[in-house]
Amino acid sequence: MIKITIKFFAKIKEDIGHNKIELLLGSPTKVSGVLEIISKDFGVDLNSRKNYLYAKNLEYCKTSELLDDNDELAIIPPVSGGCYE
Repeated sequence: MIKITIKFFAKIKEDIGHNKIELLLGSPTKVSGVLEIISKDFGVDLNSRKNYLYAKNLEYCKTSELLDDNDELAIIPPVSGGCYE
């Protein structure tokens, strides 16, 4: 078994209802596979959401990246707003 930590930010954090979860997996799994698991477990379709960024252990990554024991995945939705003066 391998354990990974997933962190959620902004809108996705609200949709999931948690800022962080831990998953136990049987083997190393791609980010896209983890997104499918989260989508199924929480009823949120992450694979259809566009412009999201993903970071593995504090470095941006693609959904094809493999996650292994003790890795951390951050799921970062697009952010807008702010004010320029």
